Amino acid sequence: MMSNRTKKGDVLLSIKGLKIQGFSDEKWHDIINGIDLTLHAGEVLGLIGESGAGKSTLGLAAMGYTQPGCRITEGEIIFDGVDLAKLSDVEKRKFWGDRMTYVAQSAAASFNPARRLIVQTTASTIRAGIKNRQDAYDDAKQLYDVLNLPDPDNIGDRYPHQVSGGQLQRVMTAMAMSPRPDLLVFDEPTTALDVTTQVEVLASMRSIVQEFNTAAIYITHDLAVVAQMADVIKVLRYGCEVEEAPTRQMLSAPKEAYTKSLWSVRALEKPQQTAKASVLSLKNIDASYGIQVLKGVDLQIFKGEVLALVGESGSGKSVTSLMHWPFAAVVWHCEV
Repeated sequence: MMSNRTKKGDVLLSIKGLKIQGFSDEKWHDIINGIDLTLHAGEVLGLIGESGAGKSTLGLAAMGYTQPGCRITEGEIIFDGVDLAKLSDVEKRKFWGDRMTYVAQSAAASFNPARRLIVQTTASTIRAGIKNRQDAYDDAKQLYDVLNLPDPDNIGDRYPHQVSGGQLQRVMTAMAMSPRPDLLVFDEPTTALDVTTQVEVLASMRSIVQEFNTAAIYITHDLAVVAQMADVIKVLRYGCEVEEAPTRQMLSAPKEAYTKSLWSVRALEKPQQTAKASVLSLKNIDASYGIQVLKGVDLQIFKGEVLALVGESGSGKSVTSLMHWPFAAVVWHCEV
């Protein structure tokens, strides 16, 4: 089901000569320096660059939003023929949560822990009058299924702490897609996920963008990740554009030295340390909160040693890492 407001290939968003400043140290500093951007319906634009490059600032500006302490000083942000830069906050809110939605980096910090997932998934859709409660709930379950969430008919009845990080990130994507927006901004949504889950979440996000003809901006510092999502990649540094090209061209023949450097992955080798006394030992740990999370887990860490916990989303890595905390036995009903 595609948006009835735009057709695939139409120019949905056009940013020209955008300049944004931020206030610190008693003066205004340039954050975005005259950037242009064009985004078509059904297209994913990847914004890539190191921390501080201006990616998130530009992504939010595409929705006409600036963070506290920031201001738009020049340029235009034309969304479906309307210059968002000239609208008041009240006027812009008519677009937010309906025609434009945002997927944050930390899903866990973005959910209300006291409300069930399906209630939060459908809140903006019901509030805007796009669907009634029953239709919104039925649609949310279909979105859960498209996003490859387990038990899509019932997972919405859980609370945020009862699903894994990867699952919660996909629920947030369902929340963003619920009102069928024309523009979706992903702000490093897979940074905290394990590699296996990251691949699954990226594939789910990509498929849902294509299915519903949503234009998307995908923000990341990882060129390899954005290559799986984007049709076009724009590279930023210090608030300026370094280069832009179709994804395939950017991967095969990046022009600028800085873009080429983003491919480099350097492993820092450290001298091997001899393991000494044990500093933590867990034996036969079971943990649950109504759902079995850990079963018979053993773990031992020695002084001078780094132990890596590896596994898919929902395998129990984070729960295991919390088992040495004094409150863990109370929260997770286990014995340490």
